[in-house]
Amino acid sequence: MKKIHLVWIFALFAVAGCTTKYTIVPPAVDLTGYETVGLVTFKVENAKGELDSMATQFFLQEVTAAQRVPVVELGRSGEVLAGIGKTSFNREAALAIGEKHGVEAFFLGEIKISKVKPQVDLLAPLSKALFVRAKFDIAVTTRLVSAANGATIWTQSSVREGTVGALGMGADGVPTFGMQDKNETMNNLLREMMFQMTWEFRPSRRRL
Repeated sequence: MKKIHLVWIFALFAVAGCTTKYTIVPPAVDLTGYETVGLVTFKVENAKGELDSMATQFFLQEVTAAQRVPVVELGRSGEVLAGIGKTSFNREAALAIGEKHGVEAFFLGEIKISKVKPQVDLLAPLSKALFVRAKFDIAVTTRLVSAANGATIWTQSSVREGTVGALGMGADGVPTFGMQDKNETMNNLLREMMFQMTWEFRPSRRRL
């Protein structure tokens, strides 16, 4: 009898699971209201190489995968500011970017590398740019700025610790990140961070 009761209990749970209904919740941040959105290449502090391009492309991939919104890549921050005769991203700069590039809003991003702890192979030959294994902290901050009034519409940040097995370290002690990191540690880390940061652009499913 106990076995029969257990069978019925499991059956009831199975039926309940099958009848569970869900609803789709719209994204917290809707970008589809914009005809065109701009993207300034992420600015990087305390690092050299192609980290800015890597992060920008991964962010672009996540945003366009989440919502079908046209995104115009505007270039590096220095180039964008020079093109409008400004030195910083303030309200006047936001208005000028909107007028010059025809975007209604644009993304700004910044990456900071800190606490770099290199582990140099003592048997490695001395050179100006050794390739070492290193641990570091990486912080990414991004925001969506209105080109109509310069207000920040959305902002998000992420902080992670990373380890790279083939990190270039120059004579000045500043790490260099490249697109061709063989173990793809940095690429995977950036992808995870960009996916996390763009979560509010995706619809979600909620149980009724």
